[in-house]
Amino acid sequence: MLSAAAVTSAVIAVGGFAVPAQAAQGKAHEAQSLPVIATSSYAGYEFSTRDFRYIHAVISVPNQAAPVLTSPDRRAGSPPAGVPAGFQYPQAYIQLSNGSLASGSSYARTGVENCAVAENLDPGFVCPTGVQWVAFIETFINSAGTPAFSHFVPLDANPGDGIGFSIYYAPQGQGVAFTLYTPSGAVFTIQTAMPGALFDHAAGLADYTNSTGTPIPLPVGTQQFRLTQFQQGAVTTDSGDKGSWSGPWVTSQIEATSNGLAFPLGTVEASPSYLWTDGAVANGAARNSDAFGVWERD
Repeated sequence: MLSAAAVTSAVIAVGGFAVPAQAAQGKAHEAQSLPVIATSSYAGYEFSTRDFRYIHAVISVPNQAAPVLTSPDRRAGSPPAGVPAGFQYPQAYIQLSNGSLASGSSYARTGVENCAVAENLDPGFVCPTGVQWVAFIETFINSAGTPAFSHFVPLDANPGDGIGFSIYYAPQGQGVAFTLYTPSGAVFTIQTAMPGALFDHAAGLADYTNSTGTPIPLPVGTQQFRLTQFQQGAVTTDSGDKGSWSGPWVTSQIEATSNGLAFPLGTVEASPSYLWTDGAVANGAARNSDAFGVWERD
């Protein structure tokens, strides 16, 4: 794994885009005519039944608005015993993958994570003083057995700020280009080889795998709250068909439950809101159903 300093001598610090607020909070189990995939540690939306070459989103830096529990007595306070400060936040990212979630032989992802998670993934990386969040870039090829490339960019950002990301897979094995969009209009791009990759899934996810493993249950009676938002969603298939979080493919809702089983067999702990429309232009057009929030549930 490479830290930011291994690629560039400049520390890139960016603030967040202004992200429009969503009026409707959404509920965990209102009817929505989309398939649901239950997991233990993921929440968001995933797209399948086509091959994909591009995905874009403005991702809000995650919030941790509700009390974090201590273990084992469920009182509000510091993170659970043995969990470093910051680990209660999920990673929030977009992804192209071969197979659903992380089950396939390869993936390319980029998004936002807390410094505690970044430093754990790359012991050679140390967040600058006063920085809590980083942008990360990662590819995985199964034959290598470990992430093939990882890059951490310190962000001058706070929870709720929006940072722009995109992933583009060039045809004929030319590699994957990751782009970070700063509020000033500057861009930061890294390209890496992924020979033979074929991405039959794409996704926007909040992922607890590298933090607490699963969402930390809220105290009884605690109000649900929004962890993050994915706006300006844009996806392109390998054949050039464009859409938002909906398009000429199957869109599935991903929920994190207490046991990895779908409600009502499992209790929903994190799940996405309805798809909604923010009116912003992405990938050449403003499209409906281009935004959603991920919520920590009861």
